[in-house]
Amino acid sequence: MAARRRTGRPTLAVLGLLLMPCAGHAQSVGFDPADYGRAQLPLRQTTGDAAAYVDQNKGAFEPIAELDPRDSLAALARPVGRVDIVLRNARSGQTVGASCTGALLPGDYVLTNHHCLPQAGDLTPVKASILMDYLTLDGKGSRRFDLDPRPVEFDARLDYALARVAGNPAATYGTARLSGEAVPGSRSMLVIHHPLGRPKVMSRFRCFALKDQPDGPDLRHRCDTLGGSSGSLMFDTEVAGVALHKEGGLDPKDPSSFNSATRLSAILGRSRLLAEIAAGQSRPAAAPAAASAQPPPRPAADGSLDPGQMNAILRGR
Repeated sequence: MAARRRTGRPTLAVLGLLLMPCAGHAQSVGFDPADYGRAQLPLRQTTGDAAAYVDQNKGAFEPIAELDPRDSLAALARPVGRVDIVLRNARSGQTVGASCTGALLPGDYVLTNHHCLPQAGDLTPVKASILMDYLTLDGKGSRRFDLDPRPVEFDARLDYALARVAGNPAATYGTARLSGEAVPGSRSMLVIHHPLGRPKVMSRFRCFALKDQPDGPDLRHRCDTLGGSSGSLMFDTEVAGVALHKEGGLDPKDPSSFNSATRLSAILGRSRLLAEIAAGQSRPAAAPAAASAQPPPRPAADGSLDPGQMNAILRGR
């Protein structure tokens, strides 16, 4: 499997962001702050064979670039981008770069993890941006938008941050749909993310919520991720984001191991703004089926899909 095993807390030089005490590890990935603003971020610290895995093992990470742009899954992926951050260490004054994943939302907001835009501890984000349509290593066709490094809402325990984005990227890329629906054990899921800060991919092979789940806001899942996947939305069969991935811990040799996310039901209960956004995205009841002569459904203008389209995606049509 692609995700790293439970390794404890990596050093500042490698990830630079880990503020949360946990058994697994937050899945941001570090880069030289001198490279901030570039599409391709050289990984100057060792990452083992993970980068090669992203390129070679396309059964686990499927490149979004290989989809027809008119494909319904390509539409689902459009609002997802790479969040790049430069943070300053309050003690040393040194800066470190970090990369996560985020999603565009209505109102010129981006949703990602709090540990990507930390508001407590020694590390303070000093600048941030979201890179959209980063589909190939050369960055051709991608576009960067400035992100306010000071979130308008955040919660360290639930590990979410909601930040303002400039330039109205939603007008071009659409917005992700949110849902507070409960996620039962064994539910099939889909993750769209930027592992190791590399071009956008999806994980859907053996991607599901564990059968046994703890009480509380955390969701345990077996979807492949790597550093840089932090802040990625997890979609369910209703084609809405139902959880926010935050932490690795999956060990391919241990069937009881898992990665962790925060259920959006918990986040919506905490965040007034996100609850309002989700409520505004609620769909009316479906109209009766039309005559068979009508064309098949297409993605909505905001990039969202209907449940039938998502079911086809998860089956790997």
